[in-house]
Amino acid sequence: MTVTDRPPLSRERIAAAAVAFIDAHGLDALSMRKLGAELGVEAMSLYNHVANKADLLDAVSDRLYADVLEAYGEPTGDWKVHARALSHAYVDVAAAHPRAVHLLIHPAADSEAARQFDRRIVEAAQLMTDDARVGALAFVTVASWVIGTIVNEHGLVPGPLTDPAEREDDQREIQRAADVLSSEEKFDEGLEVVLAGLEARYFSR
Repeated sequence: MTVTDRPPLSRERIAAAAVAFIDAHGLDALSMRKLGAELGVEAMSLYNHVANKADLLDAVSDRLYADVLEAYGEPTGDWKVHARALSHAYVDVAAAHPRAVHLLIHPAADSEAARQFDRRIVEAAQLMTDDARVGALAFVTVASWVIGTIVNEHGLVPGPLTDPAEREDDQREIQRAADVLSSEEKFDEGLEVVLAGLEARYFSR
C-alpha cells in the first residue's frame, strides 16, 4: 500500500490500531512512537487526533465499550434476557482483549460509548421494575459478579494463599469438582444463580 493509498488517520483508526497493538504487545509496551510506526506515520501525526497518551488510552477504552455495545445488540425479552446479554457482551470483549482489561474495567470519564452502555443498563433496569432503588441494587449485584469474574479470570488479584499441594483433602475435592466446569460454564452458572436470587428476593412475593 502506498502512502496515497493508506487510509487517512482518524481517532477511530488510531484507537483500533492501539487495541491491536495492546493485544499483541501488552498495555505497558504502548507508546505514541511505537503506535505511529505501526500506522506508518510519525508519532507527531497522532497528536492531531489524540492529545497525549492518556487521551489515547481514553480512545482505546471508548473503542472497547463500542465493541461491548455491538456484541450486546438489540435483545428482546424481559430484564433477565437483557442482563444476560449485557453480561456476556462485557465478558466476551474482556476475553477477546485480555491485555486491555484494565481499560474496560476503568473506562474514560468522558467515554460516550461507556455512557451508552450505562444507558442500556438503565433501560434494562426499567424493564425489571419501576422502583429505581430495586433496579439499581439488582444491576449492581449483577455487575459485581461480572467484574469479579473478569478480575479473577485475568489474574488481576493475587493467587491462592496456599499451594494446591498443601491444601486439605476436602479443599482439593472441592477444587476438582469445580474444575469439571469450564470457565464459561462457571460464569453462566453463577450468573443464573444471581438472576434467580434477584427474582426471588424482589419479585416472588
